[in-house]
Amino acid sequence: MSKKILVCLLLAVLISSGMIYAKGQSEEAADRTVSIMFQGPDTEQAAIRDSANRFTASTGVEVELLFTPHDSYTEKLAGYISAKQLPDVIQIDAPNLSNLVWSGYVSEISPYISSGLIDDMTLSNIAQSTYPVDGKLYAISQIDSTVLLYANRTYLERIGARIPTSVADAWTIEEFDAILDDLSSLPEVSWPLDIMKSYGTTGEWATYGFSPAMQSAGGDLIGRGDWVADGTINSAKSIEAMEYFQKWSEKGYLVPSSGGDNQLYNADRAAAIAWCGHWLWASASAALGDDLVVIPLPDFGTGVATPNGSWIWSITSTSSNKEQAGQLIEFMLTDEQFLKDWAAIGAYPALKSFAQLSPDYLDPDKMAIAFEQADYAVSRPPHPAYPTITVEYAKAFDAILNGTDVAAALTKAAEAIDDDIEDNDGYPPFGN
Repeated sequence: MSKKILVCLLLAVLISSGMIYAKGQSEEAADRTVSIMFQGPDTEQAAIRDSANRFTASTGVEVELLFTPHDSYTEKLAGYISAKQLPDVIQIDAPNLSNLVWSGYVSEISPYISSGLIDDMTLSNIAQSTYPVDGKLYAISQIDSTVLLYANRTYLERIGARIPTSVADAWTIEEFDAILDDLSSLPEVSWPLDIMKSYGTTGEWATYGFSPAMQSAGGDLIGRGDWVADGTINSAKSIEAMEYFQKWSEKGYLVPSSGGDNQLYNADRAAAIAWCGHWLWASASAALGDDLVVIPLPDFGTGVATPNGSWIWSITSTSSNKEQAGQLIEFMLTDEQFLKDWAAIGAYPALKSFAQLSPDYLDPDKMAIAFEQADYAVSRPPHPAYPTITVEYAKAFDAILNGTDVAAALTKAAEAIDDDIEDNDGYPPFGN
């Protein structure tokens, strides 16, 4: 039976087994060269290049740097796969790891890095790097991500709102809902909540940012044992969580997409709370100063759940230089200057040692709550069908914000997800 294999997010290609990797180099040269494919803005590129140069100076192993622009990364990776010329080390957006492991393109990473480095990983880092079928690590990273609430302290104090000081102290969803109502009465507040609609509500931001609300309520995108969406993504708990977002949309509480992503901290400060990622801290804190307060995501019923996942490092299964590839990854992740370079741009630590170099994430008056949330992260479903899962949930989320019946929108998503899984014979060994 032929199988449709989804190689990366939003990209489907037909593949065949038995790939042979050929770099066009002699075997001896290949043994002294490690190729690494990566993406990112200029500051991240510079950190990777500089660390690679230090690695070469330390070991004598040359590094072939294969920078690829973010917007064309998926296409370029698919091209390497099609040409059977995968680099030794690749960066993977964490939700796509399981698809690439299942497809046979990346190797277990544990044999090629030290146990000390594995012990340095946060729980969230372990979660984003693990393949659920065998429970083994296939990746590692120095960075991760989270989503939390940023609020204007003055507005909260004006309505007498309690300000949480830890994840255990998070607002209940009922409390949060009432706070939004109270904030809407303040004349300075045009919108009580910014969910960053300017990022788009039909793409990955929707799944990453808001499916944790369902998980916090006791629902999820898909069953994590039977890998069936129907009965989970459209369960009563999932529906209840999404009904809050629809209510807030209908009440006009949400910043529109045309409002941009800085209504919390621009001169007007027309938004009271922003539901956004760790990356908002730098700009918001610079503008608001002591008026900015960082708060965990609300508890929808079963405890706080937050997203995780960022760009992680994997060794390809076709690499003939796995030992050197592992040495390169370990060198970067233990290279203090490399970590300092990432700390300087506000990266979210995925290693405990990295957190020690990122004082904002240890400061209770700054981002300590954000780092605490690493223990409450729920990875996006580590399943080969994830590209379909995220597309269908995002379409449902957008429809819900625009007034479509919540149960109907989520049921439509469940059917599309389960159809994809059925079309692929359950993506064995997942499912029954």
